[in-house]
Amino acid sequence: MKKKIGVVLSGCGVYDGTEIHEAVLALLAIDRAGAEAVCMAPNIEQTRVVNHLTG
Repeated sequence: MKKKIGVVLSGCGVYDGTEIHEAVLALLAIDRAGAEAVCMAPNIEQTRVVNHLTG
């Protein structure tokens, strides 16, 4: 049975959460190590949100 590794993701980008490159590389490394990545996210209200079009 494959080992499962939890990856906690939050927000939607560089200013308020998970940066896409970091997330993808983490998932790739887990896969290459022979484990199964399980993506998870907090189920709470965000205190701050950034509009990425206007900053």
